Amino acid sequence: MNPVGAATIRTIPMIPGNERRPLDRPSERFIADLRTVGLRAGGSLRASMVASAVRMRDDNVQRPLPLLSLSNLEVLPEPEPAADFAFFREPLKQNETLLGQWGEAANAGSQSEAWCRFVDDISARFFKGSRKQRVMDALMLCIDVLPPNRRADALACLLADGEEGRAAAEEFWKYIGLDRIPDLDKHRVRELIRQYEIGM
Repeated sequence: MNPVGAATIRTIPMIPGNERRPLDRPSERFIADLRTVGLRAGGSLRASMVASAVRMRDDNVQRPLPLLSLSNLEVLPEPEPAADFAFFREPLKQNETLLGQWGEAANAGSQSEAWCRFVDDISARFFKGSRKQRVMDALMLCIDVLPPNRRADALACLLADGEEGRAAAEEFWKYIGLDRIPDLDKHRVRELIRQYEIGM
């Protein structure tokens, strides 16, 4: 028995009759015929032996994309950038010694040995292999963790430290704001913001 004869052929018209173009070569006619038929397994042939065909899509036809339902989606706010520094922020909150070192270093000023030692220590401990900009960004975004009376000193120190500290203040001051600065220091902080043109 001829294995091919055991397959039943189902005709599926693909192209309207009036749109068919004349075929020049027999091979073109053969390909076209295959495109217009579907072959089903028949008889006792194994599936791996039976020819199969699928309907081919006409790529020339423009088809709209399906519309997806977007109902019941919860709109989530973007996380604040401080979340990226949770690995530093959370231990800092719980480490009174480290907070004390930061406060003393900020009080001493950006050119002091205490400040340089503090930045070096936290860089080695929390930011190994990171650029200084990342360290300054983290300090800026964690100013609110410091005791309120140390925050203005910390901001002044960051601004005077160099371009990395100024860039961090410029980018992230809106997340700190005057609301987190004690009333006694607000005038000083306003002057610093004006001096370094933060947020202008």
